[in-house]
Amino acid sequence: MDSGILRSVERQRLESIAIVSAGYDAAAQELELEFRSGHVYRYESVPASVYEWLLRTRNKGGFVRRMITGRYVERAVAAARPETLPGLSLEEALRASLERGVKPRL
Repeated sequence: MDSGILRSVERQRLESIAIVSAGYDAAAQELELEFRSGHVYRYESVPASVYEWLLRTRNKGGFVRRMITGRYVERAVAAARPETLPGLSLEEALRASLERGVKPRL
């Protein structure tokens, strides 16, 4: 289903230790997940019901490990967030990590 152009999927924030946000493109049946590490992955041919269950389940990280990883074609969409990139001052990295609730990688 990849036409070579990455479409933007609107994601919603999740209450999860492992996953920051999730979005679903029903027309393309693609699930997009942003992990606390800052990496974003897109999963192909995911039924809408799987996305709906992800939103409802308490342990979202466990659900992804059991029901998504290894079951659907996965591809990286984005690298780590800006605060993990070299060139940020320590203050900027710490501020960004506090805003996102994760430890910065310097």
